[in-house]
Amino acid sequence: MGVEASRLKELISVAKEGSSHKRRDLLREITDVFMISPDRYTSNEMQHFDVIMSRVTQNVEVALRSEIANKLADIPTAPRGLLKQLANDEFSVAEPILKRSAGLSEKDLTQIVRLRSQQHMKAIAKRSGLSETVTKEIVERGNKEVLVSLAKNKSAKIEQASLKKLVDHSRTITELQTPMTGRYDLAPQLLTQMYFFVSSALKKQILNRSDVLDPSLIDQSIKANRKKILSMVSSDVRVEVKEAQQFITDKIKANAINETLLKELIESRRATEFLLAFAHFVGVDSSTANRILQDHSWESLAIASRAVGLERATFAKIVFGLQNQKDEQNKGLRILDLYLKIPQDAAERVMRFWRVRAQAAAKEAGGDEVKKPRLDRKPIKEVLKAQENEQESTSAKKAVA
Repeated sequence: MGVEASRLKELISVAKEGSSHKRRDLLREITDVFMISPDRYTSNEMQHFDVIMSRVTQNVEVALRSEIANKLADIPTAPRGLLKQLANDEFSVAEPILKRSAGLSEKDLTQIVRLRSQQHMKAIAKRSGLSETVTKEIVERGNKEVLVSLAKNKSAKIEQASLKKLVDHSRTITELQTPMTGRYDLAPQLLTQMYFFVSSALKKQILNRSDVLDPSLIDQSIKANRKKILSMVSSDVRVEVKEAQQFITDKIKANAINETLLKELIESRRATEFLLAFAHFVGVDSSTANRILQDHSWESLAIASRAVGLERATFAKIVFGLQNQKDEQNKGLRILDLYLKIPQDAAERVMRFWRVRAQAAAKEAGGDEVKKPRLDRKPIKEVLKAQENEQESTSAKKAVA
């Protein structure tokens, strides 16, 4: 310890005399000495290192401060005062400390997120093992680049409320969509919300992940969706909607929601009753049923209908019953040609997601009032393509055998 103690005393004397040249040389030397055995110093010696090195570092040029920061970033026991000082310095100095230093506490990081620049925040977002407290602050305050960096950081712990905000942001920040669909801490309800607005490639990723969903969760969601249809009564809705709800309630109690009823309702143009009956039949909430029926490519309807095994004739009647424009006829004919080619198991995988999203979607919409949103994407092409790939793979294996 003789050499280290001697250097420390020399540092103290140089810090007092103010020679910039000697300050630079000695700061480099004392930093190197410290790094040889950073765990051997007493608390008193560490305090001296912290106070004096912090003071000297304040009065040297940016390049040297950056050099010291890079050296100390991987030393967990580096003087805390100095680490905090460097972490709050201009970004070129702070970056290595913010990204790598284990010497910064959760409180230190939170304060930097609140007080420093978006660049500082982005560096913190890339740290390994971020806590929920820190990531919550980042989600509240970060810009697009910061949020994307955080979403890519799979070691970061993010609470579901913050993940929901990131999903909401991903509707308009497309760069967020890929990392968010790749996060395995994302609740199924949030993942299924993303299915409606992400690209075809990401839809495939979401479908591949559907196999990890607990089957009991799917069953519970179907029951919850159907129970919601049964109990949908609100004092401020229109009289005709109330009457439709009562009609469907009676049919549910009589176990009479079937293909025959669906055809009757679509033929008689009883739109609200058909919506509620269809929602119950396929096991989704009314909001999701609206999304399916309002996609006038009929692709979402084809997926839902195949998943529950609707006859092609019933599906055709529904499609042509819902058409209200001449240019939709060709789309209807095309979808009828494709209908039986859709693998039922693949359609069921899509429906798993549409079913489990019900409770979260209803809360977000503020209830089950009939609305008419549109699906942003069309899943049938992805389903058919996946089936073709599977068939090609099977054929190749047989050929090899």
